[in-house]
Amino acid sequence: MTLRVVIAFLTPLILIPLIAYGLIRHGRSHPTGQAPRVAFSQVQALFTSAGCAGCHPSVNPELDLQPGAAYGSLVDRTALEDPHYAYVVAGDPQKSFLYLKVAGFGAVGQIGGRMPFGKPPLSSAQIELLANWIKQGARGPNGQLPPTSTAPLPGEPSQPRLPLATAPTGSGTISGTVIDEARKPIRGALVTLLLRGAGQPGGEEHYRVAETDAAGRYELRNVPYGTFELKAYAPHTIYTSHFVSLEKGGSAHIDFGVATRALTTPEISHPKVTLDAGGGETLSMRVTGPNLDPNYTLVANPRSGRVFEVHAVGAKQGVWSRVLPMRLKGPWIFFAVDRICSTSRFITVRG
Repeated sequence: MTLRVVIAFLTPLILIPLIAYGLIRHGRSHPTGQAPRVAFSQVQALFTSAGCAGCHPSVNPELDLQPGAAYGSLVDRTALEDPHYAYVVAGDPQKSFLYLKVAGFGAVGQIGGRMPFGKPPLSSAQIELLANWIKQGARGPNGQLPPTSTAPLPGEPSQPRLPLATAPTGSGTISGTVIDEARKPIRGALVTLLLRGAGQPGGEEHYRVAETDAAGRYELRNVPYGTFELKAYAPHTIYTSHFVSLEKGGSAHIDFGVATRALTTPEISHPKVTLDAGGGETLSMRVTGPNLDPNYTLVANPRSGRVFEVHAVGAKQGVWSRVLPMRLKGPWIFFAVDRICSTSRFITVRG
């Protein structure tokens, strides 16, 4: 066989694999079984179409998802609601607070409500797009990969699957800190414990409270066994919630961050603690504002570790009150929260 014949015979055998490889590399956008590259422009379009950019930062200024600002607000930044998380961990959606807020937290405790707020969850295709962008390295507007993250290692540990707590007290302990938008500790913030379920008035009820010290630290004692909710409140902020599961006698460290509310918050006035002849006392205050919530006008007594919901029929403007069968020493802290998570100022009555 001449050299020319050999070359003619071998050429197709060499070129066919090369052509096939070229089709895979250049004729298609991605290797088989791998999602096409997601550009940040697609993620930004999702923020806009889903309404995320409408609330961030106009309602919640802590996170800016507007074009031109979103990438810098998310990458290499810790989440305010829980500083154990980074908003985006390149390569790992399950550790990225942004992803978990729209997809759900799974084995770890839910933090706040699922986003977008007040709207149906994102579609599976939208959630997959966000997941793929993170898996592919969270590339920026120019297609660049982010620098190696300097944010703290993110994420809460997995929690045991426990039934809803049914008793307001137990033998557990929860401690942690509360910080503001500048990541500075808040003195005088309140962390409350709520029980949830069909047996609770209105489906959930506040029972216990702890107040933060100058370093923003709090400690809740006598915490029940099971699954319950914690909420952190500070004046004129957006409250933050954590769902927590605790074994009998167990302990947990839960940190919170609260953002300054950009919108009008409820207004409270005329707080009173009135002693009754029968040995009890009446808590009352005047509450005004839009979107009032019948379960979230509160009076805390940090000395006793108790917090009480006060009510008005139909969440009307005017005086909200509650009669207690006992008397507790003050100080008492009065405040109100509306349906869009806005917290009023705090008013302290020495009692």
